[in-house]
Amino acid sequence: MHRKLFTFLRFFLVVAALGVAVFLAFFSSSSKSADHRIVFVLDINRTMNTQDVLLNAKNISRLQAAKHIIATTLLADPHSSYGLVLFNAGAEYILPPTFDTWTFLLYLNDVTTNLLPDWTKDFAQLTLFLHSNLSTTYLILSDFDAVYNGKVSLPASTSLLGMWSSAWAQVRTSNGILYYDNGKSVFSARNDQFAHTLGFPYTSLSDLTAFSPQKLLFHGLVTLNTIQYLRIYALLWVLVILAVLL
Repeated sequence: MHRKLFTFLRFFLVVAALGVAVFLAFFSSSSKSADHRIVFVLDINRTMNTQDVLLNAKNISRLQAAKHIIATTLLADPHSSYGLVLFNAGAEYILPPTFDTWTFLLYLNDVTTNLLPDWTKDFAQLTLFLHSNLSTTYLILSDFDAVYNGKVSLPASTSLLGMWSSAWAQVRTSNGILYYDNGKSVFSARNDQFAHTLGFPYTSLSDLTAFSPQKLLFHGLVTLNTIQYLRIYALLWVLVILAVLL
């Protein structure tokens, strides 16, 4: 009788432990905690002025498209707090995560490609600004027109969004070459190869009509704070130990 009881208890504990393990593995991808922070990391290099993104049958600039995505995402999910980092040859934390939607949108509206020194964009600069945090997701919006130098280190909760024209293609319209600042012809395009070398989930779009904030929120999303995760891990270990001892 006692042997059957111990066998049943061991079976129950093993099933419970497996259930907790599955929860830890998959729960974070399906929901989001109330204190979750999303930080948008926005490329403001002059290449972002290229007008090659389609929105409602009209070409807009890459920067306008990125700002549209950010604003749409924020309005679609007002329960998270949002922050904004700008980068080019350097980087700047413009706005820490805030629940004040309208303040965020005011800052976003005034973002141009003239806010930081313009030179070759440096993704390595982001290493100093993006820090691993269980409650923070980072989304980098860029054309990724850069060269990998092996020095980029980003948090695990980072996702990448590249839209714009096809990789390394010269951007053209029926009227000829599109232009950006100072009348220089456009030879910059989305560099998927560089984006993939960063080793993070990467999504690319060419038409904002197909953009869905719900699908973008977010790769690597963490849904529980540190204390909650520690408690669940502790429960998992207790169940495993009891199953072994019985």
